[in-house]
Amino acid sequence: MPIIKNYIQQDDGTITAVIEGVTLENKDFLLLDNGLEVECDVIVNDPYKITGKQRRKVFAMVRDIFNHYGQPMDYLRYMFQKQLEFLKGYEPISLSDCSRRQASELIELILDFIFTHNVPMNKATSDLMSNDKYFLYKSTINRTCVICGYPNSDLAHYQAVGRGRNRNKLNHYGNKVLALCRKHHNQQHDMGMSSFNKLHHLENAWVDVDEKLNKMLKGEHVGGNI
Repeated sequence: MPIIKNYIQQDDGTITAVIEGVTLENKDFLLLDNGLEVECDVIVNDPYKITGKQRRKVFAMVRDIFNHYGQPMDYLRYMFQKQLEFLKGYEPISLSDCSRRQASELIELILDFIFTHNVPMNKATSDLMSNDKYFLYKSTINRTCVICGYPNSDLAHYQAVGRGRNRNKLNHYGNKVLALCRKHHNQQHDMGMSSFNKLHHLENAWVDVDEKLNKMLKGEHVGGNI
């Protein structure tokens, strides 16, 4: 297995690395011997294994899909794992010992399916996902309450936008938002931001406004699959 032995970070942020154990073919030697470069892809193995929480997230979401469609959980999990292996070119992966990166990619893949097909998420699953950045972002751009999963929810601001200001003419960059149903949005205003965040474990959960969210907040049409 090739191993990175040393590196130098260049001024432009790229890395020049010393890699041992690389297998080259005759045509590669021919190019190098003539002063030409050989292009290659370097994928660094994640040394950290899947966590128990990541595993629970996968099983919780698969259970929600089972409850919605009735397909066996083992079959659903197998299909998602096979899809990830195909998309990323992985060898067969297992939830017992895959890497954290692979587990994160699998979680995002299942979340995409859930939001694309409007699969209801159990409250316990939402609680488990409450600090997952991808879940929070997908919930917000799909206007699904991050707490209870209610659809067509409000986009609540972290920093209040003054009353009487035309939000359709404001740029919301630099602010943070979350999708909250009207009940939880009102609760946020009634309790105050600090108490509300502490109650629902949302202290570091608010999503930075990007171009897509800025358009949504201004009432503009956002095309494409979200």
